[in-house]
Amino acid sequence: MSTVVRPSLIEIAPQSMRPTALPDHVYAVLKQRILSCAVQPNERLIEKKLCEELRISRTPLREALNRLSHEELVSFQPHAGYRVAGITLAGFRNLIELRSIVEPQAAALAAERATPGDIAALRAQATLPYDPSEDRSFVQYCQANSRFHLLVVRCARNPMLENIVMSALDMYQRPTYLRIGRQMDPGNPSSKHHAIVDAIEQHDAEAARKVMYRHIRGGGERIMTALRDARIA
Repeated sequence: MSTVVRPSLIEIAPQSMRPTALPDHVYAVLKQRILSCAVQPNERLIEKKLCEELRISRTPLREALNRLSHEELVSFQPHAGYRVAGITLAGFRNLIELRSIVEPQAAALAAERATPGDIAALRAQATLPYDPSEDRSFVQYCQANSRFHLLVVRCARNPMLENIVMSALDMYQRPTYLRIGRQMDPGNPSSKHHAIVDAIEQHDAEAARKVMYRHIRGGGERIMTALRDARIA
């Protein structure tokens, strides 16, 4: 059995998304808008407006919306249509727990399996471009952060594991696109990333596991605190 790993939608430019099937394209466009909060949490999706904007009929749109509904990114309400999923404390806590379980183990496997070429690629991506005062820089930071974490799990040579991490990463950054819990120390994530690469380069699986766990828990708690301060229930 083979598992196809798709690139993270967060790191793909919208204009480059051209899957063969029209429903796949509509799905990709809408999913990226939701994940990057170009459409706001809890916002109602007007089907007629989307059909006109994307120049499509309702059939591929409904197919895409049904897929997003299965991923719990939108919800259907009788007589009201589709609405973008909200951001909740419980939902974000679930993401932290998932990442805290999966990514440290992926880092440990990377320490056992990474090649010199893998380590060089990780080192090249460890330093993130970031100016916390500028929105464009923040988007670049999110894209670079996703690339680094996906590179770590790709070193584990486990496509099923990679798909889980990719999905969690895409969902995880939604609050920060709303300026909730953004990292304000430009050097912090880069230093943590280099510590992860150090452990992988030394083929120290336990150290890689611990450093990745602390990195995820620290960032997760920062965003959880910001969600509470923003009165997100």
